[in-house]
Amino acid sequence: MLLDDIKIVLGIELDTSRDYLLNIYIRTATTLISKYLKANDKVDIQALYPDAIIAYVVMAMAKRGNEGLKQFSQGSRSGSYGDDLPDGVKALLPLPRIAMR
Repeated sequence: MLLDDIKIVLGIELDTSRDYLLNIYIRTATTLISKYLKANDKVDIQALYPDAIIAYVVMAMAKRGNEGLKQFSQGSRSGSYGDDLPDGVKALLPLPRIAMR
């Protein structure tokens, strides 16, 4: 099950207090991936791309509490947050379909 896999990666296998939050992130990841791929409603994103969903949820949990930040710096380290799917998640997905008219 996807939720169980995510909890193993996060090291919270026995903790059920975050299940609601994780399920929200799973839904968000599913929606973002579906829109990125321009998939129709019949595509089961969770069954086809579980690794991408896990990667998104882990990144979202790491970013939790810093949702409003666009960039950060700490000593000599700096980075930035994007609003859409991170490149690490996109790398786990096929290229999106191109709609021809």
